[in-house]
Amino acid sequence: MRPTPLLFIAIALLSLTGCAQQTAIANHDSAALVQAIRAANQTPGKDVIRLAHRGLYVIGGPAEPGLLLPAIRGELQIIGDGAEIRGYTGDKLALLQIDKGSTLALDNLSLAEGSEGAVRNFGALRMTAVRIIDSTGSRSSAIVLNHGDIDAVDSEIAYNTLAGAHRDAGTVLNFGRIVLDRTTIHDNRAIGGSPNLAVAGGVLNYGSLRVDGLVMQDNDAEQGAAALQADGILNLGNGEVEGATARGAIRNGGGLAILNP
Repeated sequence: MRPTPLLFIAIALLSLTGCAQQTAIANHDSAALVQAIRAANQTPGKDVIRLAHRGLYVIGGPAEPGLLLPAIRGELQIIGDGAEIRGYTGDKLALLQIDKGSTLALDNLSLAEGSEGAVRNFGALRMTAVRIIDSTGSRSSAIVLNHGDIDAVDSEIAYNTLAGAHRDAGTVLNFGRIVLDRTTIHDNRAIGGSPNLAVAGGVLNYGSLRVDGLVMQDNDAEQGAAALQADGILNLGNGEVEGATARGAIRNGGGLAILNP
């Protein structure tokens, strides 16, 4: 049986839909990075942005209100190859936001110096060998705020500071689902702005948290109400924590903790 022209057309269309649009960004070309994210938001299907090997991208102002980079609205992968995206501004801005219904994959990349938290996720975020470091916040409730799904593998959240938050706060604040595999959370500090608030130096969990090979060390929570603070994981409300953690890493204040030794 000879293939029909319609069959060839169908195969061609399948091939096109399986190919992601790829954009390479030269070292130090922060404007091109911002523009590439905006372009990806405007095109259907998956887009891939490749950064320069060990490149540095300094973002000096807002791409949109409250954010140093444009919010992710679609499906995007950023391949860092050891690169770093770093904020440099006196304004109070987070680095990155993933909107609801959107997907972002980050590979081998550092995100540094957000000045009002680092990452806000309302969609799906996959991090492989990602470092979230050196960010601060005075009004935000988290360095990493999650209302969606986060999967982190071989990643690090470290050297971040939250000061005087006026809501429940944690270096990581989870209302959705987070999976942390072989990930380290260390040397973070969270300071509560009121003795009636919950504060976690590591993770404040109201959602689903699964850990495997998590290292949690040298985090600090400062709060007047001892029952509502934890240096590691503070599990509250309907929060569920599952997996292997070090003894004493979790303070359970009403949630469910299913722990493996």
